Amino acid sequence: MSEWTREGPVTEPIYDRADPQSGRALVNFHLRELGLGESWLIRADADGQRFCRHVVPQGLGVCRAYVLTEAAWPEGAELCVTVAWTPDAALRRDDRTDRVPDGAEDHWRTRIAATAQALESLGYAVEPSRFRCSPRYHFTAELLVYRMPAGVPPRQLPTATAWALSEPVPPHYRRNGWYPERSPQEVVRDALRKAGLGFFLQDRSPFGRVGVRDITQTVWPPEADRCTWLTWWPAAAFARDPDTGLPPAGAEDHWHECLDHLHQALSGAGLVLRSRSRPWSPADDNADFLVYRAAAPLSTSE
Repeated sequence: MSEWTREGPVTEPIYDRADPQSGRALVNFHLRELGLGESWLIRADADGQRFCRHVVPQGLGVCRAYVLTEAAWPEGAELCVTVAWTPDAALRRDDRTDRVPDGAEDHWRTRIAATAQALESLGYAVEPSRFRCSPRYHFTAELLVYRMPAGVPPRQLPTATAWALSEPVPPHYRRNGWYPERSPQEVVRDALRKAGLGFFLQDRSPFGRVGVRDITQTVWPPEADRCTWLTWWPAAAFARDPDTGLPPAGAEDHWHECLDHLHQALSGAGLVLRSRSRPWSPADDNADFLVYRAAAPLSTSE
């Protein structure tokens, strides 16, 4: 039987902003080089049968990078992902008893800080989640990891009171869903229906289609009390040609009209849309936005 070899790139992957998976691959490569990521080892026997072995760090937790829509990137960033840190198995909450092992809180606190410092040593900017991750509420902790162009400093974080929520927002261990409150997705769907634009939620609408999904609370704007990820796809008649990559005639007007309708409907409902820095166009497959509702300002007494 052959020796175990690591599956995946052995040299640093090339990053291409046009390929969202390349940013994830690069950060995962660096996590493995730092001894913080997971690896898959493979080998083959004499008959050519392949065997795989999953390897994770011991005592450090394990980190994995995930693709993040550009609409949620910090302004000016040239690469951005989320990194999920999962604690060691022995220090995870017991789902059956709800018990958190002794030492879990310290493990989370020290290892999350050490992970951030390790990534910063490679030139990444690292931001914590805007809510306090805890083994009493969450299975993993999350970091926003991004890279700015040379000579450009990362953004300044809001003050601690503006950034951190007082308690975790659903879903989490103790509250799996939003009920009895409306979820961020429901807030957006209701706004479209009330504006008479419920057709955007249909699969075969001539106006294109809208999908709304969860977006990690790590990237919620500090002022948001509800936030979701909205994607708009053009109608099939105005989608790019799969062979040439070129949009058909009329696509420019279609994109402008439909996105204008979306902006007006959601803004009229008191929602804020945040897009990527590069403008969307028919050369794209779809358009992505963060859509959020700002929290009511705190009242002050004389």
